[in-house]
Amino acid sequence: MALVAATSLGLSNVHCVRTTVSSRSIAPDLLQGACRLIVQSYAPGAIAADQIAAGARPLASAQRAITSEELRQGVQIDLVHVEGSAMEEESLVAWVEHGDPDLEFDARTARPGTGSMFGHGATNTTTGHVWLRPVRARTAS
Repeated sequence: MALVAATSLGLSNVHCVRTTVSSRSIAPDLLQGACRLIVQSYAPGAIAADQIAAGARPLASAQRAITSEELRQGVQIDLVHVEGSAMEEESLVAWVEHGDPDLEFDARTARPGTGSMFGHGATNTTTGHVWLRPVRARTAS
């Protein structure tokens, strides 16, 4: 994916982090209707105690439609970074909420709402994993 972006868009500082998002238990209210999975990566230190730090901006983001069965099996999402350089480690956040994957800017400005299934994890330079759990996600104000 990073190679495609670099060759087709002429960008030189492009890298890709393959992230797996999964959950062993799905919040019952998320089993009804359309759901979207949102994944974002941040610089280290931007995520703590199920909260995105105030003013933190995602390095990369992605969204897609999701089913509970896909989430149980694990969903792979490629996060393509088109600015800056690859970091040794990045913080990942992911959440599932009601709705179709129709957010602007590929969910860069999205933040988890109350009742979202939320999780966070870390990456190395090319891979990461996030386990979601039903928690009340918060965004710092």
